Amino acid sequence: MKVDDRRSNEDRRAADAGTRNAQTQADRMERNRLSLEKAAHDRDQRAAREARSAALAEKRLAIAEQKERDRARKEAGEPRKSSMSFTSGQSAKAAGDAPERKKKKRKSAD
Repeated sequence: MKVDDRRSNEDRRAADAGTRNAQTQADRMERNRLSLEKAAHDRDQRAAREARSAALAEKRLAIAEQKERDRARKEAGEPRKSSMSFTSGQSAKAAGDAPERKKKKRKSAD
C-alpha cells in the first residue's frame, strides 16, 4: 500500500536528519544525566563514609579522654610516694666537708 506523501525527497531527508539529531541529543542528555547522578551518589557515599569515620574517631577520643581522667583521678587519690632525699651539690663533696654515704641495696621485686 502506497502512502500519499507529498513531501519531496529532500524534505524527507531533512526530516530524517532532524529526527536522528534529536535522538542523538536525547541520548547525550541521558548519558549526561546518568553521569551526574552517579557523581552525586559517589559524593553521598564518600560523605557518609567520612561521617562514620569521624564519629568513630570522636568516640575513640572520648574513650581515651575518659581513661586519662580515670587514671588521673586514681593517681590523685593514692598517697604520694616520697621523693629521693635532697643531696648537696658536687662542690661540698669536692671540698671534703660532707662524708660519703654508702648506697643501700635494693630488694628485688621478685
